[in-house]
Amino acid sequence: MLTFSGAKALSSFRFDKLQQLIRDISPNLSLLSARYLHFASVSQALDTEEESILARLLEYGSSAEYADDGSLFLVVPRLGTISPWSSKATDIARNAGLDKVKRIERSIAYRLSGVDKSE
Repeated sequence: MLTFSGAKALSSFRFDKLQQLIRDISPNLSLLSARYLHFASVSQALDTEEESILARLLEYGSSAEYADDGSLFLVVPRLGTISPWSSKATDIARNAGLDKVKRIERSIAYRLSGVDKSE
């Protein structure tokens, strides 16, 4: 399984709206960042050129500052399902000559501060 960092997952408007919803739930919580993470399942290791092609295919959208601190909340599609995004991305990778790629899936990685880990 290969992991590739992606662009910011939320527009400024959606980020601010989610930030307000989170603060309404708990004033101590703060949304630090939200970005896409891509996971690629491969049948065998990709060579340097193939990995470079895959990385370029997964570069889209606005780049964003991403916080590495705070608590990580990873939102992924439900187990046992294949999202429409995954089907299309996997087809694109195969059409780009990446036959070793079995599946690509996208998730959103949220970073929050103020999470009480004792609860």
